[in-house]
Amino acid sequence: MKKRLATILSTIVASIMLGHLFFLSLLLGLLASKYVAGKSVGERGKLKSIVIPFRTWRVHLHHWLYSIWLVGLSSTTGIHFLTPTITYGLLGGVAFQGIYCYSDWHIILTGRPQNRAKDARGVAHEVTIDKNEGK
Repeated sequence: MKKRLATILSTIVASIMLGHLFFLSLLLGLLASKYVAGKSVGERGKLKSIVIPFRTWRVHLHHWLYSIWLVGLSSTTGIHFLTPTITYGLLGGVAFQGIYCYSDWHIILTGRPQNRAKDARGVAHEVTIDKNEGK
């Protein structure tokens, strides 16, 4: 509840400070990402999530995360869509939707399940994991 309230209040404050054009582009970014992203946590949207396997880990680049990176890149390079206000509004709307609508927004690094094992000769074999084992 606190996260949602803080997110909404910060969005209202930013909209008041940056004006109606920022608010409209923020709304457009929010609606566009809502349309493209999955309806709930773990559900695939119209675009596939970016997940990078790294050793035994999976790095999930959430859309809110690369939206914030693009805001930083845009502000440091000076490259914007139309105007800075529209750029920050669109990307801010995408970030807002990603943080506000999903409970797993903060989970970026997860363990990758190990489903292969090597025998004494170093040959990999598929391993089936019995979920009832040990019960």
